[in-house]
Amino acid sequence: MTEHHVFRDGTRQPGENHPITSLVLLLALVFAGAIVFGVLSVFIGLAVTNSSAGVSNLEGLLTGNISNANFLKIIQAGSSIGMFVFPALMMGVVERHRYKYLDFKTPVNPQLWFIIIGIMFFSAPIFEQAIKLNERLVLPEALSGLENWMQDKEAELERITRIFLSDTTYWGLFANLLVVAVIAAIGEEFLFRGCVQGILMRWFRNPHLAIWVTAIVFSAIHLQFYGFLPRMLLGALFGYLLLWGKNIWLPVLAHFINNATAVISAFYLQRHGRSLDDMDFGEQIPWYLYFVSFVLTAVLLSQYVKTATEKNTRLHGKKLG
Repeated sequence: MTEHHVFRDGTRQPGENHPITSLVLLLALVFAGAIVFGVLSVFIGLAVTNSSAGVSNLEGLLTGNISNANFLKIIQAGSSIGMFVFPALMMGVVERHRYKYLDFKTPVNPQLWFIIIGIMFFSAPIFEQAIKLNERLVLPEALSGLENWMQDKEAELERITRIFLSDTTYWGLFANLLVVAVIAAIGEEFLFRGCVQGILMRWFRNPHLAIWVTAIVFSAIHLQFYGFLPRMLLGALFGYLLLWGKNIWLPVLAHFINNATAVISAFYLQRHGRSLDDMDFGEQIPWYLYFVSFVLTAVLLSQYVKTATEKNTRLHGKKLG
């Protein structure tokens, strides 16, 4: 990414797009990608099932009552590529002479990869507590209709998640990791951190505001309202990892670790005859471990900033912070 400096002096340079223009273009590419890849994924999904099951899958998709896990995974993979990966890559092509949205080449100090692994491991209790806080959300009586809709949406997405993770074979684990961890991590980070955050940084000229607005949009678009807070915090974390480290693969790794951990945990529990409800580890964490989690996460983030801004400057001759 790339902290763009188009507005460094407060004026837009000749030949440069206004950030709103870039956002409109990005939304158009997301819309086009969703349609094209959505249709393609439906045909591919129908092709890999027999005719009777294919018709049933299509009817289920149209009514929102799909139950075939493999068909659902194909649709999810196609949608993720169309809505996230394709638009981000196309933005890099269309506006390549103006901006650099996806930075794949900025040198990365190898220590940063290990620091990210540590951050994601030690910060887990913090995000678990954020989930608990979010679940206590109760809207005023006047908004009971909205709250009921949110609860229905949450139940629907939970049902889809359970279908997704229902396959306890090793092939099922591989497919889930591919769709939920690899494609989702690459696509969402390319689009939100690479493109949206980059555009907002040009517009706001304030990287912190751009990171948090992007994190809010990133969380809201998932339509899982009782997970809004932890997902927003995760989005902000990914945004800062990119701001300090500059290479887009850094937040992709963090995102992958987060999603892969959930997939592997679900696989392990179900292989041992336990329910997905047992993935709630919050009750098993002593209170003092939250403090330890916070301290260690803060220390690792501090080390990440130091490594990215100081050591990479010395090793690669380029300031990355």
